[in-house]
Amino acid sequence: MKFKAIILSAVALAVSASSFGQIKVKTEAGDMNVRFMGRTNFDAGTYIASSDTNLSEHNGVAMNDTRLGVLANFDEKWSAKIEICYASKAISFRDLWIGYKLNDNSTLTAGNHFQPYGAKPLGLSYKFVEDASADLAFCPARKIGVSYAYTSDPFNFTAGLFSDGNVDNGKNIDKGLSLAAKAIYRPIINETTVLHIGVAPMFVKSPNAVSFTGSIPTTVVTNKLIGTPNLNPDNYLRMEAEAIFISGKIYVEGHYMAAAVNKFDVVKDTITTTENTYLDGFYLQGSYMIKGEKQNYNKKTGLAANASPKSLEVLARVSHVNLDGENVKKGQQTDFTIGCNYFFNKNLNVKVNAIYAAVKDGENYSMVQTRLQFSF
Repeated sequence: MKFKAIILSAVALAVSASSFGQIKVKTEAGDMNVRFMGRTNFDAGTYIASSDTNLSEHNGVAMNDTRLGVLANFDEKWSAKIEICYASKAISFRDLWIGYKLNDNSTLTAGNHFQPYGAKPLGLSYKFVEDASADLAFCPARKIGVSYAYTSDPFNFTAGLFSDGNVDNGKNIDKGLSLAAKAIYRPIINETTVLHIGVAPMFVKSPNAVSFTGSIPTTVVTNKLIGTPNLNPDNYLRMEAEAIFISGKIYVEGHYMAAAVNKFDVVKDTITTTENTYLDGFYLQGSYMIKGEKQNYNKKTGLAANASPKSLEVLARVSHVNLDGENVKKGQQTDFTIGCNYFFNKNLNVKVNAIYAAVKDGENYSMVQTRLQFSF
């Protein structure tokens, strides 16, 4: 039955993509362009070696993230997006926002959307099957808020004010807030070469607990190799520095991410501390096009983009998560990933990743994961 459901889902997405794609609706107020979009991931993986006997012979398959959405542009300056997701046997909203175009370079966005931090603003894992473990550890989720974005050839600037709370039926009026910004400078950008340098600070003042975890970058098995307890800080800062270099068929990207947690106590623990702690991580990744003309870059998102159809690339990544802060000694994790991607066309690609993950003074794991991704 599960296999049949997967096949039916794939067929439904294919029909949606070919039948709708983009339509134009004429109204009295003006034209409306509506684009239907979606994606689904078919994942399979296996542990080929592990010092943890519970995982050493584990195999898994998943269709863990299926999305359908609508992006509408209307009255020349307005836009809106609604995206729902089926994952972990539940349906939830992802993007749910309204945008207003101030001019050719600037937009305002209000609603549930990503804060400007990390690689997740693209909305899906790119290049690799799963985001880097450092990005998973430190990058925040979507929140309800208002943001301003400016985009030009040399510059990207995004800043916003967001609620830090989750939906709780109004039981908690004080949901806290986060103030986030990201600035990107591109001293070089042309058809074949990009040099991108960025910084992203974020200040969070919230009654909600926060925690940080390190995990194997896989979607097949839920795992946590290292992790802090839930912390209740007075406030905390997230910080990020990033760089991307693209030259023809070569792509290199690096991120340093950190969190300074100020005057925290441990949830459900009778011992309270007023000390601070500093946690950090990084990842460095790169790829080379074996088949295909060049690497692609998306100026609006500030991230590398999928390769052109009929392209084949090989790639590698190292990621490190350090949760051994001054007052929170919860371990360090390092993982290495090598892989290849083949893009059949703009809607279909396949990824293969081999992953080795190790915890300092702890377990180590090796696995292989594949993904067939269909999107439109």
